[in-house]
Amino acid sequence: MPFSDDEQIFVEEKSKLKTVILILTAGFFGFSLFNIAFCTTNGCRTSFEAFLIGWLAMLTGGAAISWLANPFLIISFILLTKNKKYAWIFGLTASVFSLLFLKFNAIIANEAGHFYSITKIGIGYWLWLSSCLTAFIGGLTIRILKFKNS
Repeated sequence: MPFSDDEQIFVEEKSKLKTVILILTAGFFGFSLFNIAFCTTNGCRTSFEAFLIGWLAMLTGGAAISWLANPFLIISFILLTKNKKYAWIFGLTASVFSLLFLKFNAIIANEAGHFYSITKIGIGYWLWLSSCLTAFIGGLTIRILKFKNS
């Protein structure tokens, strides 16, 4: 069934928007990995370190629970690439978990179970948060545009 001219334009514009959103989401996330996520009284951690070992710390609760944003962000990214309507919900969930990090003032920092005060939140965290928010806002925007044009 051929598209009308208006439908074809909408499909092309939505595809461009989706591409921009995916590039921004992946870009923010990728750049975050090479920057400091947070510093404690025991030293600083890069986002890459937090990403790799954060799931272990998550088992202790506290600020590390925000690591759960990562699987939700990845699921949102995958759903966005496949044009699934629920991508924005996973982006919202990732955003909420990443914002939870700001609620805590200490985090577990080693395998001995010692908690240290968070003294600084680095650019890596803010880029990671931007990635989550971009996935949420972008997915929601695509969903709203699709709903408006259907």
